[in-house]
Amino acid sequence: MKPKKILVPVDFSSFSEATTRYALDWAKKYQAEVTLFHVIVMYEADVNEEVHLHQLELLIKSREDEAIAKMERHNSRTNNKDIPLKSVFRRNVSAANAILEYIEEEPHDLIIMNTHGKSGLKNLIYGSVTEKVVRLSPIPVVTFHTPPESLNIRRILAPVDFSDNSKKGVEMAQVLAREHGAKIDYLHTIEQQLHPSFQVIGIESIFILNPELKQISKDKLKEFCHSPDIESEYHIIEGPSAPTIADFAGEHDTDLIVMATHGYTGLDHLLIGSTTERVVRMAGCPVLTVGREDKK
Repeated sequence: MKPKKILVPVDFSSFSEATTRYALDWAKKYQAEVTLFHVIVMYEADVNEEVHLHQLELLIKSREDEAIAKMERHNSRTNNKDIPLKSVFRRNVSAANAILEYIEEEPHDLIIMNTHGKSGLKNLIYGSVTEKVVRLSPIPVVTFHTPPESLNIRRILAPVDFSDNSKKGVEMAQVLAREHGAKIDYLHTIEQQLHPSFQVIGIESIFILNPELKQISKDKLKEFCHSPDIESEYHIIEGPSAPTIADFAGEHDTDLIVMATHGYTGLDHLLIGSTTERVVRMAGCPVLTVGREDKK
């Protein structure tokens, strides 16, 4: 993987310092430089009120001065002098848009950020800064609810749906496994639901109806993920993808989930959603996402 420039969005919440320390561990591992990125979020209605522009500028300047002071305190508590570290501030009506625009302006190799895990109606309507970045970033993104105390990747989970995009997640998992000396669990979930009439007669699993399905799927998984130089296990599990992946990771002491996202936008995203985004929201360990495709 070997990232040389790592972008770390910070909001000065209780998570920011821990997130920065975790990012510094990545930087130390790969001898990378870190950019701490903070967005001054403006209200869209305000920027069109010409009468209030002067007052708005004074308000924003005050917020920027406060953010600069917070960043200095933040850096003093987290900075490792051996790692190049700089701070960047941007104004925008959207934190996610500011992040995505900045990495176009200043190319980076990796984004590391926490997620506050919105769910339910609020997530459907507003989405999440993290989830939008995960969906649209052209570079890999590491996300988590609570960052690990240190970078210690010994067991990687690579979910596989056999798509071309899924292959990108497998390839990244293999690269990281080699760099960290980690084991990979390859996981394919089968979501097909049985008709209720089968449950009435005591058949609750598709594997009962088709006893050969699990072995056929496992053979296909081994062929798809072929990596003889990496310690690997192959798993076929029946169930809904996102919760099955998150539960598996929790039950197997996974240090990092690596998976691809299709990058759906607009109506496709509203109707189809993304297993990857749901995993980001549900997983208890860090998730590294790769492989965006333009689905506009």
